[in-house]
Amino acid sequence: MKRFADTLLVLISAPITLPLALVVAVLVRANLGSPILFQQVRPGLNGAPFRIAKFRSMTDRRDDEGQLLPDRERLTVFGRFLRATSLDELPQLIHVLKGEMSLVGPRPLLMTYLALYTPRQARRHEVRPGIVGWAQVNGRNALSWPDRFELDVWYVDHQSLRLDLLIMWRGVWRVLRREGISQPGEATMEEFKGNPIDRLTFGPGRLLVIGGGGHGKVVADAAQEAGHWSAIEIYDDRYPELANCGPWAVAGKGEGLERSVSPEDEVMVAIGNADKRLALLDRLARGGVRVATVVHPSSTVSKHATVAPGSFIGAGSAVGPGTALGRGCIVNTNASVDHDCRLHDGVHICPGTHLAGDVTVGRTSWIGIGSAVREGLTIGDGVTVGAGAAVVADVADGETVVGVPARSAKANSGADA
Repeated sequence: MKRFADTLLVLISAPITLPLALVVAVLVRANLGSPILFQQVRPGLNGAPFRIAKFRSMTDRRDDEGQLLPDRERLTVFGRFLRATSLDELPQLIHVLKGEMSLVGPRPLLMTYLALYTPRQARRHEVRPGIVGWAQVNGRNALSWPDRFELDVWYVDHQSLRLDLLIMWRGVWRVLRREGISQPGEATMEEFKGNPIDRLTFGPGRLLVIGGGGHGKVVADAAQEAGHWSAIEIYDDRYPELANCGPWAVAGKGEGLERSVSPEDEVMVAIGNADKRLALLDRLARGGVRVATVVHPSSTVSKHATVAPGSFIGAGSAVGPGTALGRGCIVNTNASVDHDCRLHDGVHICPGTHLAGDVTVGRTSWIGIGSAVREGLTIGDGVTVGAGAAVVADVADGETVVGVPARSAKANSGADA
């Protein structure tokens, strides 16, 4: 019924929307140049990918290194007008006709967000994404991410033709009043980096830990102290040669585990190698498995920090407000990550390490035991910081730095020679 209503409404409105879309296309070409459309792969019904089209509202301005400038610097006055009036969404009527979208439903977001949702938030994909949704008419982009997702799930549970008509009417009203176009301090909507710790869900089933080495033992111990799961089981591909991981018996191999996980179970990847850890997390996500976040109860994590699935926060560690941990991050025993830091996927902060505020650490970087990083620095992807190092300057991708102050290992070896 909803699919039929969507198609009928799009066809009835075509005498108005088609000429309007042509006018907007000409204006986009005149103001922003070519291409006219912005296209990107987004998750649709049940998370299946499709390529969405919108009218461009931003320039392609880049910095000296070829990176796109922030949204606020690329969004023109004309682009703001398109977004405020939702005219940039007109090409999505084609997706409605194709059955990839609905007129009403949760907005289609980025594919990368799929791995960051809690199981409840992931339910927003149980219906087709829409051009306008319950979250949009209750705040648009001015809402926090968790609040938006909660409204999306509410819509999934209460959808009806009457509710859809109400949403469309309220959507038109909010566009006319230009309410909730962006979050405070942002040009559009801040990137979703994960959930605050108080929004995460744990249990109630088993926790299945992949990895029977030392890190697996630490993760299992923290999970036991937290007490969220009905049982903790260890899986390792070295089974049956590896029979035990500390006090826990190894229950079997990790390979193919996602095929035997119940909906209430969660899986935690406790493998030290960051690339392997992230590859396993990707495999679990594709299999629809609930990925756990394990937080030792003696740690201190700000409710204003965000933590992506698959991350581990060890005993005595601290994570400050405004900090975002990517997927599969490790903040180990007695480490501290101060305010407004950004740890990308697979970062390992070793025991006793201290990051001052506003530090960015790139994907799969390893910050060694007892090291310290000065405030405001950027550490690139795949970096290794040696134990006890004091990092006082930015570190480029792939570098290994050691010493006090930290210098490239190549430079140190050359000096020794």
